[in-house]
Amino acid sequence: MKDILLINDMPGYGRVALSCMIPVLSNRGKSVFNLPTAVVSNTLDYGKFAILDTTEYMKKATKVWEELEFTFDLIATGFLYSKEQVDIIKNFIANQKNSPDVIVDPIMADNGKLYNGLDDKNIENFREIIEIATVIIPNETEARMISGLYDSKISDVAEKLIKMGAKYAVITSVEEDDSHFVFCMDDKFKSDKIYYDYIPTSYAGTGDLFSALFISQYADKKSIFESANYATQKTTELLRLSLDIKDKARGLPVERFMDIL
Repeated sequence: MKDILLINDMPGYGRVALSCMIPVLSNRGKSVFNLPTAVVSNTLDYGKFAILDTTEYMKKATKVWEELEFTFDLIATGFLYSKEQVDIIKNFIANQKNSPDVIVDPIMADNGKLYNGLDDKNIENFREIIEIATVIIPNETEARMISGLYDSKISDVAEKLIKMGAKYAVITSVEEDDSHFVFCMDDKFKSDKIYYDYIPTSYAGTGDLFSALFISQYADKKSIFESANYATQKTTELLRLSLDIKDKARGLPVERFMDIL
């Protein structure tokens, strides 16, 4: 069984980030551990929130883990609060004796703009951490912000992300000629488009769900193409089954769907 470390924020209210990914991966039989980058009162979609920076805790926790010689087979990062947190994570991964896979979900933007409370420093943070990424999983907005390619073909964006350091790129929520797809590219620049039926709704944490489902497959030695296809189809299915949920800022009720994940 692979040991998976999730580095992301922990919301008190809402099924996003760690509160979404831990149950999904645990349900898939994975051995899951976590390192919170922030404790947040609720999802940022509500517009008002309280946030606790856990940088000092991260320093102490990773130091203790190194002393105890804890190792992880796969480390997945999500929301990062600061450049200091990027440095903590990079140093911790560099000190892992078993060279774990690193999956980076650069949570910071969507629909052409940064999330509430974030700024250009967040873009720079992810431009730095991409250097150690095995797989980077941005949505189209995040991919264009990190690459700096706002008007280029999505294949050029993915290629730029790989040249910046990632081994593989999986870009979600791509829209082109009225079609919607996930764009995947591997280290040999082989690419594929995974099309899906667009559902005109938006729930907080959809990207976290996609990442958790992707990780569940990738950890079992599936290719990025197989892993992305599974995550795409299951995420689309859960969105379709959640159309009755009125409070979209709360996130998807993943606990309702564990039997089909």
